[in-house]
Amino acid sequence: MTARRPRRSPAARAAATPAPPRLAARLHDTAQRLLAARASWGRDEARLEAELLYAEAAGWDRAKVIAEGAAPPDASTLARFEALLARRLAHEPLAYILGRREFYGLTFEVGPGVLIPRPETETLVEATLAAIAAHRRARRRVRVADVGTGSGAVALAVARHAPSAEVTGIDASTEALAWAGRNRAALGLVARVVLLAGDLLEPVTEPLDVVAANLPYIPTEEYEALPAEIRKGEPRLAVDGGEDGLDAIRALVAQLPAHLAPDAAAALFEVGAGQAGAVAELLASTLGGEASAVRTHRDLSGTRRVVEWRRGY
Repeated sequence: MTARRPRRSPAARAAATPAPPRLAARLHDTAQRLLAARASWGRDEARLEAELLYAEAAGWDRAKVIAEGAAPPDASTLARFEALLARRLAHEPLAYILGRREFYGLTFEVGPGVLIPRPETETLVEATLAAIAAHRRARRRVRVADVGTGSGAVALAVARHAPSAEVTGIDASTEALAWAGRNRAALGLVARVVLLAGDLLEPVTEPLDVVAANLPYIPTEEYEALPAEIRKGEPRLAVDGGEDGLDAIRALVAQLPAHLAPDAAAALFEVGAGQAGAVAELLASTLGGEASAVRTHRDLSGTRRVVEWRRGY
């Protein structure tokens, strides 16, 4: 007669059942997958992306994702998370997946067809705001153009922080302007910012006091070596600046004499690393003054990121 095995108590059976993996462990594994897909990332960046993707899938903020690290992930949320992760591993930009990007304290909707705002472009906003504040008409009306407005990030950030500015955002891409229009409405700035489609300053008929521009400035050879998420995701028109990266900048500088106010005006350009000297010389030779007198502004990494020319201040 075969002896029966003793029955285990519910507590004993539960103890013998493997616990589901914790969310923190799952996110750690995900970060490793992201690192394997892009060797240039650091561990902190990969972990941040994993947390943001899970937050999007769960409808949480990142703080809650971190707080729930000891709990097992929800099955339905995990399925959504894996779908988002697959898009990221296929080199879709994170901002497109999330549908938004924070910039200068504001949230901008972004997606296919528009350049994603970068932290270094906040330097252009700060320099433009300073040029507006120092202008002789700062207490009344300063006419500002943001050329190559894309999602409207620079134009809308300037309008939000400079009450005396009348801002026009211009872009050659109507697809990008559609994103700018959505952001303008979401930020409540429809009455403060005009959006125009056209080639650089050609659509503008009124003299301008301040012109800010974040135009494509990556040389074509460097563009070809950029990460796949930029080359495959973001519009080439907004990134590739031609052989030396300065094609669009040269074209806009050539238009400035016909569009700047004659008494007092400023022009500000975001540029790539090593381009500030060439752009300063271009501004000085076209608009007058010495290249050494054209000021530059460094971004947080120390790169000379913005070149500024002024007259009549």
